[in-house]
Amino acid sequence: MTESHLNPTKPLAITAICIIGLINAIQMLNVLLSPMVKQLGLAYAVYFGAAALISLVCIGGLWFLRRWAAWVYALVLLVNQLVLVTMGLWEPTALVVPVVIIGVILRHFNKLK
Repeated sequence: MTESHLNPTKPLAITAICIIGLINAIQMLNVLLSPMVKQLGLAYAVYFGAAALISLVCIGGLWFLRRWAAWVYALVLLVNQLVLVTMGLWEPTALVVPVVIIGVILRHFNKLK
């Protein structure tokens, strides 16, 4: 086995996704403290909290180039879009970052283990 196979170089795009994902997860945690979520009820607060924590775990997995993290992170991003639609808060611009993230993950999926 070559050294590059044992210790693959992390693509810069994956590093960028991890940074963007970390910022996104922090923003999701900030949403938990907003008056809007308090008005929507406990179910949405629990959802946003769980989604933020799952996202953080996935970011860690992506940092270590794990395929399971890519699948789960993409699923969380898609479910978040559905939740925003049901809340009446979805806007087309809310789809831009998730589409870019999923696209980058798919482009580098073969480098994940």
